[in-house]
Amino acid sequence: MNGNRQKRILSNVVSPYGLAIISYAFFLFACLIPPSVYTHCMNEPDLMFLDPTTILFYTLCVASFLSGVWLLGWLLPPVPSVDRKFLPKASPAVFLLIPLVPCVLLVALSSFLLVRNNPLAIPLLIAQQGSLIAPDGDASLNFHGTMNISVLFVSGVVWWSVWRFNQLGVAWRGKLVVRLSQLLAVVAVLIATSLMLSRHLVTVLATGLVLCYLVRKTLFKQLNWTLVGRTTLVFLLGGGLVFFLVSSLRGASDLDVQLIGFTGYTVASYNRLAALLHGNLHFEYSGKGIYFSNFLSFNNLFNRIIPLREVLGYPNFFNWWMSSFASVGRSGLQASLIFCGAFGEIYLEIGWLAPLYVFCYGLLYGLVWQWMTAGHLIGIILYPYCAYCILFWFSTNGLFDQDIVALIIDALALAVYEFLFVRQSEVLIQIPMGRLK
Repeated sequence: MNGNRQKRILSNVVSPYGLAIISYAFFLFACLIPPSVYTHCMNEPDLMFLDPTTILFYTLCVASFLSGVWLLGWLLPPVPSVDRKFLPKASPAVFLLIPLVPCVLLVALSSFLLVRNNPLAIPLLIAQQGSLIAPDGDASLNFHGTMNISVLFVSGVVWWSVWRFNQLGVAWRGKLVVRLSQLLAVVAVLIATSLMLSRHLVTVLATGLVLCYLVRKTLFKQLNWTLVGRTTLVFLLGGGLVFFLVSSLRGASDLDVQLIGFTGYTVASYNRLAALLHGNLHFEYSGKGIYFSNFLSFNNLFNRIIPLREVLGYPNFFNWWMSSFASVGRSGLQASLIFCGAFGEIYLEIGWLAPLYVFCYGLLYGLVWQWMTAGHLIGIILYPYCAYCILFWFSTNGLFDQDIVALIIDALALAVYEFLFVRQSEVLIQIPMGRLK
């Protein structure tokens, strides 16, 4: 009986259920940090420590999310998970490299153009004065003509190549070339995001790679707690190194400063959520719909087609972003840390109706999870990003930002590519994936 329960829990570690519980556990950990420790570290009052309002709100949001996932599974019972064997018209390695290599080259070209447009960027980064090329710095980066948007499309292609790699029967010589190309894609994204002083895209890419690896292990009943622990440790160490690398480039060379910064980007968001719920923190542009989707609010191409920003009177992105620092500063918290978490941003728009909105998230995430386990291409591309959004609930409400648009474009393009260049696909295995009860 206990063994079956352990297997059921293990099989759901990478499902929306398991990821939500992990994220919720981190929130509870943050709320248990002694105020003396938090205040000493962050130099701001601790508003979240065992705060019943904050715990109630966050618990309602998580419970609503899990209810949505459960309801979707009840309405649409999970189909048997499948793994397919693909027979491409070209050799398997070439089939994977045709989409992958251009992505790597485009990102490399984008980084080259960025450096060419900003000749001071490399010297400033080497001198650990990257704050000067930040958007609010004295020598902010010029992105004109750099094709920096190409970085957004790499993650979906890499995740697809990793998933299809085991389904194509790549020969041993081709394996080395494909794996090297996948590694180069990760390195290219890391370099590009470091030049932009960002951690977001490389974190999304790495989270998706770990997720794809663990999901495949789950499908083949090869997942165990040792593997989960080892993979999680590698992921945390790698994520920590990326965080500290970018922090160093920005000028935070002291270890204590970097640790404070790490706490600020994670735990401190719950303190801002507590300030919101108690009315101590007010953002200038709350209640206007901006926090539902930055893409709809600020993407220039979209707004040229549908002038949502003009009709609703939204500010430009830079003014909106800078207003957040002023708002946090007026609340008595550290003005340099503006994140209030995904649930906090939803609260900014609809208040205590946020759990209802998160319930709809649960329905959507549950559907994408079913697509993933059923082997559908759309699920293979979208679920890793959905998993990232759950694990990083402490950051922003990023589900409907530009990342998801790029991934949908990836999924459509790869679907056409497979339709044209795959002779047939046959089901190899069917594994029933039970839902957590």
